[in-house]
Amino acid sequence: MDCISDIFCYKHKSYKNTDLIVNMIYYGVLFLPFVVGMSIGSIYRNKWQEDKYRNLIKPDFYPPSYLFSIVWPLLYLMIGMIYSYSLYDNDCSPFGYSKCGKRQFFKNSKYWIIPILALIFNFSYTPVFFSKNGLFNGLIIIILSLFFAILTLIQFIMQRDFSRTKYIWAILALIPYIAWLSYASYLSYNIYILNDKKKNIII
Repeated sequence: MDCISDIFCYKHKSYKNTDLIVNMIYYGVLFLPFVVGMSIGSIYRNKWQEDKYRNLIKPDFYPPSYLFSIVWPLLYLMIGMIYSYSLYDNDCSPFGYSKCGKRQFFKNSKYWIIPILALIFNFSYTPVFFSKNGLFNGLIIIILSLFFAILTLIQFIMQRDFSRTKYIWAILALIPYIAWLSYASYLSYNIYILNDKKKNIII
């Protein structure tokens, strides 16, 4: 009996079939943040050139635009690495008469909830920012992204089977991400405040 996680088990006819499925999921998790994140960025890339957004008042400590195109690909790759590493289980438990009759390769579904929510909020920031009332709603979304990123780090560290190696990799991968989200939240807050004041002055 092979189980991809607690929600999908089957009797294997060949270990090769199981290995193929497991590898597809593993590398899917590894590259998904990068592919989705960069795709969203590419779709909305020209939006930044519109006068509405180009003329936003930005704080003095706002970084040059090229820095975002450097930082986010690296962060997405690091997120994919730690997700694929921490959500992969490769557990073997008794089943029937066999001491290793049931193999499980990924963690139970409950362990995926917080990391997936963290990614959903991250991916939704750009579409929300360019929607109606985007400055305020974008601020809310990025704060939620930061909150769930912190929860993800806590979960990865507190997982019962977490080895010292995974502990170190979780910190190395997610602390820069959390630090950048903290900085981005600070920027988003200041951009919202500055432009909200401008709107009130014009009115």
